[in-house]
Amino acid sequence: MEYILYFAESCPDTAPFKEKLSELGIAYKEVEVMTSLRNFKEFLYVRDTYSQFDGIRGNMKIGIPCLVVNETECILELNELDKLKK
Repeated sequence: MEYILYFAESCPDTAPFKEKLSELGIAYKEVEVMTSLRNFKEFLYVRDTYSQFDGIRGNMKIGIPCLVVNETECILELNELDKLKK
């Protein structure tokens, strides 16, 4: 499965997240959640089904940027990206 990055360009956490992925040489598909309803719905499915969002849902947080790693895991924190190093 390829990595998928859900993000919003207007989010201040997006640029550092993308920079870190670039530093690590991680390739990923980009999904900008604010550019289309389809992208937003795709992200909402991830947000509603992945356990990493348990502390985010219902707390006035969005949960982006979000890097989907596989069918059950995603990364929401910049410092967690280091575990992707090969």
